[in-house]
Amino acid sequence: MSRRKHKRHRQTTAFAEPARQHLPTEAKTLIASVANDITIPYFTGVLQHADDTLIQQGGGKGLAIYDEIKRDTHASSMLQKRIGTVISRDWEVEPGGDRPIDKEAADLVDMCFEALPFDKICEDLLDAVLKGFAVAEVIWARTGNLILPVGIRDIDQRRIVFDRDGRPRLLTLSRMLEGEELPDRKFIVHRYGVKGNNPYGLGLGSKLFWAVLFKREGITFWLHFLEKFAGPTVLGKTPYGTLTEEQNRLLNTLTSIRTSSAVTVPIGTEVEFLEASRSGTVSYQEFVEYWDRQISICVSGETLTTQVGAAGGNRALGEVHQEQLDIIADSDGDGLTDTLRETIVRWIVEYNLPGAAIPSVRRIRPKNKKAEAETSKAEADATEATDRAIRAVVRAAAMFEDDQVAREYIVSFPVVDRLSDKTIDALVAARHAFAGAAEAEADAFQTGPADPRFSGHGLKKKR
Repeated sequence: MSRRKHKRHRQTTAFAEPARQHLPTEAKTLIASVANDITIPYFTGVLQHADDTLIQQGGGKGLAIYDEIKRDTHASSMLQKRIGTVISRDWEVEPGGDRPIDKEAADLVDMCFEALPFDKICEDLLDAVLKGFAVAEVIWARTGNLILPVGIRDIDQRRIVFDRDGRPRLLTLSRMLEGEELPDRKFIVHRYGVKGNNPYGLGLGSKLFWAVLFKREGITFWLHFLEKFAGPTVLGKTPYGTLTEEQNRLLNTLTSIRTSSAVTVPIGTEVEFLEASRSGTVSYQEFVEYWDRQISICVSGETLTTQVGAAGGNRALGEVHQEQLDIIADSDGDGLTDTLRETIVRWIVEYNLPGAAIPSVRRIRPKNKKAEAETSKAEADATEATDRAIRAVVRAAAMFEDDQVAREYIVSFPVVDRLSDKTIDALVAARHAFAGAAEAEADAFQTGPADPRFSGHGLKKKR
């Protein structure tokens, strides 16, 4: 038997079936639960936020402080870019199994989402990226013999709290603290940044808040600085003993200098103009641009695609950063897929086709045509090189008359490792034909350069 066959045929050993192990009761329950979690504040039957930024800076506004982040043009555009990357992708419904009922369930879910503003629904749920969680209410209706969602509307997160089991409760005028209990199969909750038992999640707002705040303060100082440069400060000097009333009258006169081409002042009054001056290379603009970069890094993990001018328009680096954004969008899309599958998709199937496997609604990442073309070319080149190498090995094996020796010679080269035994046998039988074809071709082109296909370049025998 050849070395190749020795590698493929391995002796198996039978193992006795292990004895059934006892499973302790503690292994089947969650020990680190909400009931004993010291990291989550608990008050009046509902859990409180564990977001330090929200606790320290929220005050009476609560989650509304994260809405103020969207007032910053750069932060708003970056958030829209991240969410838009997900929403702009096509979506498809994948059946949860291969049975006819599984495919019927996928078709039903596809029909429901086609009838709804599905992209708008997903965009509202992805607000969880900023605030940690997002909630939408489903409106059901009976259509023939089916129960289908006819509307899905988002809810302001400030109206929602969660109990110890992670179920949402609605804050109303009559239940301002604990909220009202909500029915099942009615409210979709999408979370982002969930760690441990915290049902509120942790959105990017906890980080972006500070970057936007510092940027806003820097712009305030920048505007004050520009005001000083745009108009000099007027200094008026009055003689000793001037009455306060006259000093105030002079101050009003000097203040009007900014909008007047000429003024009159009493004799003996000196008027000077103080020009603002500064030195050094650090500017308020650099300070603001620094925080813009931090916002970009926090939201999308990149800066170049939004600040090409500063980076000199490096196309290769831009493609790398776009790939990073696509990776983040993949993660956001997968999280949204899981939420939809465990909520609205499952409810549709359970209402109408109980027993069917739950399908999944996925966002499809667009294909990179350039990368696919480069990959195909590389694969074609590798295949051609492998083909040349195999031909050279088979031709060289023609010097052996014994088939078994020729076979051992051929399989000693790594280039044939992926070939089947049947293919190896065919190559052994045709080795003389390969050699004859090579000699005929060499005779036909004996006056020209050597054909690289028969050079055997790059071959290395196994040791």
